[in-house]
Amino acid sequence: MANAKKNNSNRSKNNSSNRNSATRNTPSKKPNSTSSKNSRTVSNNRNPRQGWQPPKKSNVPLISSIVGGILIVIIIVVLIIVSSSSSSNQDTAITPAPKDIVTAITQVPLSQYNQIGTGGSLVSGLPSKIKSSPLVLNNKPEVLYMGDEWCPYCGAERWALILALSRFGTISNLYTAFSSGTDVYPNTPTFSLAKVNYSSPYISFVAVEMQTVNHTPLQNPTSQENSLLNKFGNGSIPFIDIGGKWYTSANYDPQVLQGLSHQSIAADLSLPNSQTAQAIIGSANYLTAAICSIDNDQPGSVCNSSGVLAAKNSLKITTKPSTNKNSSHIG
Repeated sequence: MANAKKNNSNRSKNNSSNRNSATRNTPSKKPNSTSSKNSRTVSNNRNPRQGWQPPKKSNVPLISSIVGGILIVIIIVVLIIVSSSSSSNQDTAITPAPKDIVTAITQVPLSQYNQIGTGGSLVSGLPSKIKSSPLVLNNKPEVLYMGDEWCPYCGAERWALILALSRFGTISNLYTAFSSGTDVYPNTPTFSLAKVNYSSPYISFVAVEMQTVNHTPLQNPTSQENSLLNKFGNGSIPFIDIGGKWYTSANYDPQVLQGLSHQSIAADLSLPNSQTAQAIIGSANYLTAAICSIDNDQPGSVCNSSGVLAAKNSLKITTKPSTNKNSSHIG
C-alpha cells in the first residue's frame, strides 16, 4: 500500500482553482447622425469647407462599460474559487463527534471482533517488528500516532486505532473531520486526534496531528518523535509506534470508506459481512495484538480473545498466560 505522505508530498499540487475567462461586450458606437434636426445654419461669409461638426461624444459610457466588464470578470472568478473550495473540501470544520458515533466505535462487542478476526484480504498492511528502545510514558508502554488531518490514509487508520485503543482504556474528546478534498480518496470521513484525551491502566497514548486539512502547521512533534518517524517510517504517515516494538502505517485502503458518512461507517461496524467492518475491525485486531505484546497481555479477556489470537498467530506473537478477565471495554 502506498505511503500517504510520500505520495502526497506535493501538498499544494491540486489546490489551484480554475479560472474561467469572461467575454466583455462593449457597446459599439452608433454612426454619426447628419439629420436635419441636428444641423444648423451656416453664415454665407463662412468658409464653405467648414461644415457642421457633431459635438464630441463623452468617454464616460465607454469607461463605465470597461469597468463594468472587469467587475463582472472579477465576480465570476471569485465565485469559481468559492465554488471550487466548497466542493473540494466537504467539511473543513472540525466538530465534536456525536455521542452515538463515539459509542458505536468505542463499544464494539467482543463477539464482533471475534467473528471478523483478521479481516481477510481487506487488511493488507500489517504491523512490523522493529528494534528500538522501549517507548514508555508515565511508567506505561506508549502508543505513538503521528499523522496529518489532510491525509486520507491517516483518516482511514484512525478508525481502527480508536477501536483498538478503546479496548485498553477510555478515549474521549474526539472530533469528526474529513481528509483533504483535493487529495486521493477525497473527503475521507475520519476524526481528528489533536485534542483527544485517553486514560488506561495499561498503556499511554500520544497523538501528534502535524498539519491541518489545509496543510497549515498544527502540532509540533518532539525531536525524538521526528527521529522515530524518519528512522522506522521513512518519514511517511500515518506512523504508529507501539511501545518501540512494532511499527505500522495504513492497514487498509481508504477506498473502503469512499462515499460513506461517519454515521454509515459507524452503523456498518455492526455488520460483520460489510467491507467496512472487515477492514476496520480486522485492522483493530492486529493493532490490539501488537499492543497486547507490550503490556503483558492485559486485559486477558481482550488479549486472549479469538479475534486477537488470530491476529497474533499471523504476526507470530507468542501469547502469555493471563488471569486478568477485565471486560473488553474499560470505563
